[in-house]
Amino acid sequence: MSDRSNQPPIEECEIVATVTRAFHCANKILEGETFVFDIKGRLLAEKSSANLCLGIVAKLQPAILMAQDRIAEGLHPISGSFRHFDCFDTGIDHGGTGKVYVELALVDTKTGEKVGPPEAASRQ
Repeated sequence: MSDRSNQPPIEECEIVATVTRAFHCANKILEGETFVFDIKGRLLAEKSSANLCLGIVAKLQPAILMAQDRIAEGLHPISGSFRHFDCFDTGIDHGGTGKVYVELALVDTKTGEKVGPPEAASRQ
C-alpha cells in the first residue's frame, strides 16, 4: 500500500464495523454503534461503542483475516464485495430474537475519516 500518497500509513488505521441496521437484538446493539479492530485483528473494546456480541464478532472474524491477507498483498484491506455482514441470529421472522447488520470500513485513527482504496480517490 505504498502508493497511497495522500492516505495515512496502514499502521495508523483501524477496521471499523458500523451497525447499519439492528432490530430486536438480545444484546441491545443499536444502529450507528461500532466494533473497532486494529489492523492485527484485535477487537478494541475501549474504542467500540456496541455491546460485545459473539454472534457478530464471529461472523466478522473471516473478514478481518481476509483484510490482513489483503494488506500483506499490498491491497486495500476492505474489498468492495466483502464488507457487509450480519449476525448469526436468524431474525425474529425465522424464530430468532433479532438481527444486526454491519458495514466494514478502513478508518484513519487520527482523523476518524474513512480511508478508501487508491482507485476510489482517482475517480473523484
